[in-house]
Amino acid sequence: MQGESSARPRCPIAVVTDNGPCFRSAVFARAFTGGDPLLRHVRTRVRSPQTKGVIERFFGTLKYEHLYRGVITDGDTLSVEINWFRQIYNTIRPHQALGDRTPRTDYLDCAG
Repeated sequence: MQGESSARPRCPIAVVTDNGPCFRSAVFARAFTGGDPLLRHVRTRVRSPQTKGVIERFFGTLKYEHLYRGVITDGDTLSVEINWFRQIYNTIRPHQALGDRTPRTDYLDCAG
């Protein structure tokens, strides 16, 4: 129908970090003080190996499925390859923990 918005509600976005000093700084905190209620900063609990395991798994996948298969000669090449892998990881590569769906699909369906 004309005039109706077909936009679905946005899903919340959380930036999850450990408790390092750079993530507890006032400068970092100001990045999350805007008016967007969907963007927030979440720090992991102290001594939370399960949460750390998730990011360690991502880094392992990045290294063994992507970076170790090519030649990385400089920082610019590394940046391009990491960005390319991030796109593959989130939009193409199925994840067993998500029922063989992609993170992008799972994220977009949270509002549906």
